Amino acid sequence: MTQKELDDTELLEILELTRDTEQKAREMCQMISANTAKYQKWSEAKAKQAEKQKQL
Repeated sequence: MTQKELDDTELLEILELTRDTEQKAREMCQMISANTAKYQKWSEAKAKQAEKQKQL
């Protein structure tokens, strides 16, 4: 079974979809990194608070 060759229009469409997907992946990665940083700060604050409670 042979595959048909893609014409220039189809290749450009695939390239555009690939670029859009890459941009969305970058945005998602940035959002995940920002949320991770927030959670890490929150987690460290909770750990410090728990440590203070233990000392009392």
